[in-house]
Amino acid sequence: MSGRGSGRGGTPRGTGQGGRGGSLGTPRGNFQGDRSRGGDPRGGRGDRGGYRGDRGGGRGGGGGGRGGRYRDEFEQGGAIYTAGGEPLKPPAADVEKQENALIRRGEEISLSGLSLDDLTLPSRPSYGTKGRPIVVRTNYFHLLTKPGGATIFRYQMDFEPSLKDEKTGRVNRRKTRRLVELLFSNNTNLQSAGVATDYSKLIVTAHKLPLGSAGGITIPQKYWEAEDDGPSPNSKTYKVKISDEFPMPLQQLLDYVSSAPGVTSAGFDKAEVIQALNIIMTRTASENRSIYGGGNQKKFFTYPTDRNAWYDLGSGLIALKGFYTSVRTSTSRLLVNINVANAAFYPVSNLLGLMRLHTPNRANDSRSGLEGFISRLKVSHTYIRAKKNDPNSSIKRVKTVQGFSHPRAGQNFPPLGNAKQITFECTEIQATGKISVERYFEKKYNIQLKQPLEPVINVGTREKPSWVPPELLTVEPGQQYRRKLDGQQTDKMLGFAVRKPAENARRIVEQGAHMMGLSETSQNLLAFGVSVTPRMITVRARILPSVPLQYKLANRPKSFPTANGGWDIRGKHFSEGKQLRSWTFIKFVDNVVSRPDVDGFRGIIRNSGMNSDEPTPPNGVLEPLRGGRDNEDSDDKIIESTMAKAVSRGLKVLLVILPDKSAFVYSRVKYWAEVKHGSGIHTICSVGDHLQKKGPQYWANIGHKFNLKLGGINQMLPSDKLGILADKTMLAGMDVTHPSPGSIEGAPSIAGVVASIDGRYGQWPGTIRAQTSRKEMIEKLDEMFGERLDLWRKHNQGGLPARIIIYRDGVSEGQYRTLLQDELPQIQKACETRYPGGRLPKVSIVVCGKRHHTRFYPTKEDDTDYKNNMNPPNGTVVDRGVTMEKGWDFFLQAHHCLQGTARPTHYVVIYDKNDMDADKMEALTHNLCYMFGRATKAVSLCPPAYYADLICERGRSYLYKEYNARDGQTVTSGSTFDWNRSPWVKGVHPAIQDSMFYI
Repeated sequence: MSGRGSGRGGTPRGTGQGGRGGSLGTPRGNFQGDRSRGGDPRGGRGDRGGYRGDRGGGRGGGGGGRGGRYRDEFEQGGAIYTAGGEPLKPPAADVEKQENALIRRGEEISLSGLSLDDLTLPSRPSYGTKGRPIVVRTNYFHLLTKPGGATIFRYQMDFEPSLKDEKTGRVNRRKTRRLVELLFSNNTNLQSAGVATDYSKLIVTAHKLPLGSAGGITIPQKYWEAEDDGPSPNSKTYKVKISDEFPMPLQQLLDYVSSAPGVTSAGFDKAEVIQALNIIMTRTASENRSIYGGGNQKKFFTYPTDRNAWYDLGSGLIALKGFYTSVRTSTSRLLVNINVANAAFYPVSNLLGLMRLHTPNRANDSRSGLEGFISRLKVSHTYIRAKKNDPNSSIKRVKTVQGFSHPRAGQNFPPLGNAKQITFECTEIQATGKISVERYFEKKYNIQLKQPLEPVINVGTREKPSWVPPELLTVEPGQQYRRKLDGQQTDKMLGFAVRKPAENARRIVEQGAHMMGLSETSQNLLAFGVSVTPRMITVRARILPSVPLQYKLANRPKSFPTANGGWDIRGKHFSEGKQLRSWTFIKFVDNVVSRPDVDGFRGIIRNSGMNSDEPTPPNGVLEPLRGGRDNEDSDDKIIESTMAKAVSRGLKVLLVILPDKSAFVYSRVKYWAEVKHGSGIHTICSVGDHLQKKGPQYWANIGHKFNLKLGGINQMLPSDKLGILADKTMLAGMDVTHPSPGSIEGAPSIAGVVASIDGRYGQWPGTIRAQTSRKEMIEKLDEMFGERLDLWRKHNQGGLPARIIIYRDGVSEGQYRTLLQDELPQIQKACETRYPGGRLPKVSIVVCGKRHHTRFYPTKEDDTDYKNNMNPPNGTVVDRGVTMEKGWDFFLQAHHCLQGTARPTHYVVIYDKNDMDADKMEALTHNLCYMFGRATKAVSLCPPAYYADLICERGRSYLYKEYNARDGQTVTSGSTFDWNRSPWVKGVHPAIQDSMFYI
């Protein structure tokens, strides 16, 4: 097969010697393969109208599968989840009693036991009381310990020699798992029910292991693959050291979560105990060879063996459902959170067939993106025979795809070479000269290739390639696709993932808990002295009232009611409408949007309180694009030229009509208009078909964006709803987004800061910069935040805000300490250099969490949204039962979820010098969700954070090529991000930098 023979393979499921568990997959949990943020599908942010399904269609990848609407047995049942008809259990009275007892106004808590060192957070000042009270179920299960509490023991595993790759420094997880499997199968002390492992570095037991007086034991373990009959004389021996015994009394954790706010967890590390419990909770799933687990040991997927059960996403991918699980703490109890997970996977198929599904058009042989699609895939072959000419003696070998042929220094073969072109020396078959891959397989294995003109696959290394024709390779099961899905795949994935609340609840209880082995009778759990109740807990919630909004009527401010989180703008004028001047429309596609359409648009925005000049030229500009990945370079030149001409004509605003949803075209329009050309141009992009088909409401939404970009204000809160905002308060939003898989190496993260400019809270200009790759904390925040303060001062006669409330997006619990130690001092520094006499503003910081797995399910139809989706109504807030035992947090579902199961946003107050109570903070956050300027409905994420997210997304557009490397660039060419040659590193053109250019 190559000049260096075949190596050992991987670990297929369902084979091998003894042991417990199977090979470890790499799911990450978000169906787009990670935009670096990820999260499971949800009802969406209000303005996007929720997620929509798709009729799908086609056959599954690799010769099977189905599209269309996903259906299974969990659709059957009532619209309200009733737990099999059993009586509704009220929220735990003992927990509520303890919650009430722990409220201490103004007291601060230490979270040193959360691995946050000496961090102090504000304690919960109160529980909210406003709103209509209801009871909801939530996807948490009570984790019980035996009376008196059990003690579990944690041990560390170390391996010699190291299992880290010498070049990348990354641990070989597959090999590590296999070694741990062998270790467990060959040592009786590790085979009892009271032993669990993460198959990486930790062992958790219900009893002490016999480590001897030295406190550790080293066990020699020969390594062989699961498909082998056993070790060979040449099998490598590893030394596995088990040491660092650490006892963990669970009662100590229970005492801590039941203690007063000022009590610390000194003497034990809460995070480490939770980690050990998670290993115990996932033991059943981890050991099941038909279940594929995520790299973080919290997500698990079943892989259908029936190809007709596959849900086809198109282009060689399928969708699978699985479950997320994690142990959490709350006041007076331990809980297990279980949620439905959805992800895209590669199908088990012939590799060549998969390549053709992904790139069906082979005529131009460009294979754009194909190498990146298959790179690092685990594939297997069975053409090696243990006995010559005996087809029943096949030996399975698992390999890793490196890519196609890419000659390096000293290598003499063509790029993308096929089995006829790639040659190598093989004296076993041919004494002199080189032999082709095609002839090698014919002579060595008696295999006549059917597709010798297809590019061969390197399953060796770049330095020492090993060539195999793709028709002889099979994709191994359980491999998640980690890159971003295309538009059609995303639509299909949403159709697959979006499920009603009751359906998801049934799936979690009836399938998820069973798959994870979580019950009151599970022997795997009882061996550790723990068990899990088989039913969801209930908690108290409240429904906050809808918020009235202020528009203009007859040129005078007037408040209008809202209902169910939405409102109608017809008959109302924007609070401040702007004049649309120096503008035109550009069509990058023909036969869409005529002059009458534009005149209709001008009439619509006039009815909203804006005025519009004639477009110049009046019939717009037509510059058709060719479209497609192979034409991106030429289309980019057309876009650049078009923007340059617009600048030369003195245009300031463009309505850009796109041929389709191409992210490339959209991104290049934004780059050339906002960063590179002339005086800076505002652009509003829309797909031509949408403008033609979606009617006046769609055009009105475009008008919202025009007005915001031009400095207008669409809606306002009435004065009696401002609360603390009436007192010279600046609101700010901050976020950081990171490069996704498929970006070139070292691609930067992007930080964004937005802020209000006055007491109307309708304009939110922002600052944007690239920064160190994958660094979550914002660099140079003092400069970025200072720019926001300067703009506030410009709009307020030289005055500065007395209060600042910041909504910080994208920070995990483990980063609270870093945020307060890194970002807060920079904010204070920006203030200190601008406030005279040391009279600094009162600052509060609220972290907004979207990437969580908490869901709420109504228990009565009267407590659902106004349509048939049966989610909780918009305005549902939960601040007890599943919230932090020490700290101040709440869950708020401000939006009306149109489809699927609503996901609330989790808000955590980590710094508060404004002395707010729970009702004030919850009401402020809820009211602001009605103030997202481009929507006529409340959104799920508080607008300061939402705007920060949007401005970071704009930075991704400026670096589109760096974030979307083509042709396997990150795999084969070794390209890295060069700051000196980057097309963009910060900011936009000065003419638009103080506007909402990003909206």
